[in-house]
Amino acid sequence: MLSIAIIGDLHDWHSQQIESSLKKRGCRVIKFKFDELQANFQRGKFFLNPELKKVKGVWLRFINNGTLEEITTKLTFLHLLEKIGVYIHNSPKTIEMTVDKVRTTGLLEIASINSPNTLVKIGKIKKFKKKNYLLKPIFGSQGKNISFIKNKLNLSKTKPIGNVSYLQDFIGDLNQKKHWDVRVLVSNHKHVTSMKRSSKKILTNAYQGAVLEKFAITDEVKKMCIKVSKLFKLGYGGIDIKKNKGKYYVLEVNSIPSWKAIQKISQKNITEVLVSDFLKVLE
Repeated sequence: MLSIAIIGDLHDWHSQQIESSLKKRGCRVIKFKFDELQANFQRGKFFLNPELKKVKGVWLRFINNGTLEEITTKLTFLHLLEKIGVYIHNSPKTIEMTVDKVRTTGLLEIASINSPNTLVKIGKIKKFKKKNYLLKPIFGSQGKNISFIKNKLNLSKTKPIGNVSYLQDFIGDLNQKKHWDVRVLVSNHKHVTSMKRSSKKILTNAYQGAVLEKFAITDEVKKMCIKVSKLFKLGYGGIDIKKNKGKYYVLEVNSIPSWKAIQKISQKNITEVLVSDFLKVLE
């Protein structure tokens, strides 16, 4: 019997779905929150809680914001589990590459994958030429704490979160009645499903109240998403894509994606697909 742990700062609908699907397949499942973990280093050995000693795989879920020390320790626990042969879904290295928008954008650019033009500076950015930017926190999701910057005066009045300015081109036409992008869910470097997110607001996250509908992506977008998945070594992930003037851009790469919203408009059981792919890796 395979022993699997689901670890996260909170356990919601997603953890319940994963646990139920794994148990139906004969797996033993235990759930932990990060603040329940305790590392022991004794006589040349490392181990966490005794219940984790026989675990073969860990499904990582939500990680809260926290101090540098808290986040570093959480990721270190995962790195050390990997070091002793436990499979982490997604790996701590993947989390590190995607949770930091600066690193994500840099890796996309180096790999020649289209993403919006971006300026990054510790402190405030004082010189920039174009109008219409989005000032984003480098750690964050669901469209939270994003400011629309129309001009230099607007920027001078806005304090960057964490004292790091991540200023990204707004992709699209502000005069459009509706703005939209596409969330593509991938698993084991293949397309699972996708949806279009539309809103009168410039932010189109489901969390921000966007209208969701099924969306069939092109082969070009599939290839782009598979390339992104391989670049970031995603076990599974959510990739946000936007089209403007005939070109596709990668806006975000989410390595701990939600799929509750997209499940509502999808006929396939997404959890079953993700769990099946997870077990294939373990086997």
